Amino acid sequence: ALLAQLEKFEADHGSVIVMETKTGEVKAMANLGRTEEGKYYEKRNYAIYESHEPGSTFKLMSLAAALEDKAVDTSQIVDTKKGEITYYNRKVIDSKKGGYGKISVGEGLVVSSNTVFAQIINESYKNNPERFVNRLINMGLNQKIGLEIKGEGQPSIPHPDDKNWYGTTLPWMSFGYSVKLTSLQILTFYNAIANDGVKVKPRFIKKILNKG
Repeated sequence: ALLAQLEKFEADHGSVIVMETKTGEVKAMANLGRTEEGKYYEKRNYAIYESHEPGSTFKLMSLAAALEDKAVDTSQIVDTKKGEITYYNRKVIDSKKGGYGKISVGEGLVVSSNTVFAQIINESYKNNPERFVNRLINMGLNQKIGLEIKGEGQPSIPHPDDKNWYGTTLPWMSFGYSVKLTSLQILTFYNAIANDGVKVKPRFIKKILNKG
């Protein structure tokens, strides 16, 4: 399945992880990288080592933080403003041309609207962005999981005290830019949602046997 998608989009590399919700047992993990000739092979364990911008998968983290702080409600209506908003001469654009009109925050998650998330996070936290960042840190998103397999990538959550924190950082963080997480770290967070809010550590080793 991974190979088919990588070939379809001519992607440089990719990974797929299958994890059991209740136990965190990793049932399958596949990683494929591309050669100069366009063939794919098991190159590196991207799922574990590669910290990358999560993009729209981060919207769930943003919403969880805002709900926890009671900054928004899923029924709150937001105007997507024809799918385009400008912050400091930089444009936030929705994938649907013309936007989605006026929709609820919940619908904004369903259609993955960048303009909805940029607005709700920026409006809620622009006067105190550290509050948003602290909520993400409280959810453990800046910490490694601590795996039995070596080489886990270091997650990165920007902080207002950083030199490269700009006026656009907060709205861009809302839909997963300027942030860095590994695929397994993203999955672990999503798994906690699926597991009724209980976060479980991914498990690669069930038991160790000696002499059978």
